[in-house]
Amino acid sequence: METTNDTTNEQVLLRISDREFITSKSTLSHKSTLFEALFSNRWNNQRPDGSYFIDADPDLFEHILRYCRRGIFPLFYDRTCGHNYTLYFQLLQEARYFGIDGLREWLEEEKYLKAVKIVRSVKSLDGPEIQTREARLANIEQQYFPHWATRKVFVCPRGLGQHRGNPGLCGKKCAQVQGDEEAIYEDESFLVEMVVVENKLVFDMQQCFPVPQ
Repeated sequence: METTNDTTNEQVLLRISDREFITSKSTLSHKSTLFEALFSNRWNNQRPDGSYFIDADPDLFEHILRYCRRGIFPLFYDRTCGHNYTLYFQLLQEARYFGIDGLREWLEEEKYLKAVKIVRSVKSLDGPEIQTREARLANIEQQYFPHWATRKVFVCPRGLGQHRGNPGLCGKKCAQVQGDEEAIYEDESFLVEMVVVENKLVFDMQQCFPVPQ
C-alpha cells in the first residue's frame, strides 16, 4: 500500500532529549497550542531530517502524548504510597508549557482526588461468625480488633483436658484425687466479639475521562 503525501506530511518525528517519538501532527495540535504553533507556517523549527527537537523530559512527555492521543487524564496512585503528588506537579508544569488547557485544569483543580475513594465500613462478629473465613477482593483491606473477656473454668483434679470446663465428666478416679479439696477453677480468656474495619479502595474511572461538551 502506497503512502500518500498527506499521510507523510501528517506524520511527525519528535526528538525529546535522547528519545524519539513518532505520532501525527493533528494528535498534538488538537490538544496543544504550542504544537499548533510549531506546525504552522509561523515557526520554522523543523530540522533538516524533518524532525522537531523539543527540550523536555521524555518520561513526562510519555504522559503528555498519551493524553493527546486518547484524552484520558493520568492517575498516579498506589495503595502503599497514595497519590504521587510530585509527578502530578511535574506534569502540570509540562501541561502549562505545552499549552494543554484540559490537562492543566484537571491537574490544577486536583480532580484526580475524586478518582480514588476509600469506602470504610465497620461490623461486629460474634459466636460462629468469628470463625467464618471468606474470600475478599484485592481492593479490600480488613483490620481486626478482638474484644476479650475472662471466665472461671473448671480444672479436672487429674489434669484431663477433656474434662476441662465440665465437672460432670469427672468420675470416681477424679473424686479420689480431689479428696476433700475444693474444686479448682482458673481464669481463662475467651473471645467475645471481633470488630472488623473494612477499607475498600474504589476507582471512579469516569473521573479520568473528559466531560462531553
